Amino acid sequence: MPPVGASTRAMSAWLLLCVPFSGVAAQSQRAVLLHTDRTMADSSWSAGFRATVAAGALPETVLLWPGAPVVKGLPAIGRLLESVTLKATWQPIGAELSLDSTLGVTWGVTAAPPSGTGGPVIGRYIATWQRDPGTGSTWRLAAMMFTDLTADESAPAPSGLPVELPPIQASGKIAPFVSADLAFARLAGDSGAAIAFERWAAPDAHMFAGGGILVEGPKAIGRVVSAPATWKWHPVAAGVSDDGSLGWTIGEAVITAADGHSGPSKYLTIWKRQPDGAILFLTDGGNGRPVR
Repeated sequence: MPPVGASTRAMSAWLLLCVPFSGVAAQSQRAVLLHTDRTMADSSWSAGFRATVAAGALPETVLLWPGAPVVKGLPAIGRLLESVTLKATWQPIGAELSLDSTLGVTWGVTAAPPSGTGGPVIGRYIATWQRDPGTGSTWRLAAMMFTDLTADESAPAPSGLPVELPPIQASGKIAPFVSADLAFARLAGDSGAAIAFERWAAPDAHMFAGGGILVEGPKAIGRVVSAPATWKWHPVAAGVSDDGSLGWTIGEAVITAADGHSGPSKYLTIWKRQPDGAILFLTDGGNGRPVR
């Protein structure tokens, strides 16, 4: 991870290092995506997360900031981050690309400076990336989810930002992924999260569990989510690759514990079309949001 005193020139470097895809061999495209992700992390540490997102994200980017509502679009994200001076960084530990390399996903570990005398605040992230529709030659951030990014995540969202968003309709290219998310939610409501997560997890699915442990495989994932009594959710945003092989959904959820305590949350789920055509999730993560 970059030192605290890294040069703010990392911001400019990141923009210059969005490598054109023309002439890049298929086997190297994953490396290009990881390079873009790491360079953006360097910029976030040196220039700040707000400036980095403003420079490298799509206009309609969706941010899942801990403790805030789902925030869509750069203007709204800018308002959310107005008072945030956090210089966080992250390190990808994995990546996935659609078959046509128009959509990419990275996931890994985050670090932020301590707010007191303790050590760095360690968290996790999932990010989705799209090839810039304007040029077709650069990766741009499409959606990002953080967990445990700061020591204090209880600050209210700026006034004027909606606390909840309307459910997204299953139409167009995103329809199969939105429908999969809704069916996933129905099964969780009817049969419990453990059964639903195991049923809808891809064979190579993985999730971060408590303590930042990465668990892999449908059965292990089912065990991780078995404690809460009920889960309810619905998608409010989605994206998909041009060829429909990879997609993502973002939504709002309410998780209720066995003692009746419920907490509103939000999530980012990555979906992968399987060889037989089925759509199953590859990874999933979320964080808290304000009470309505």
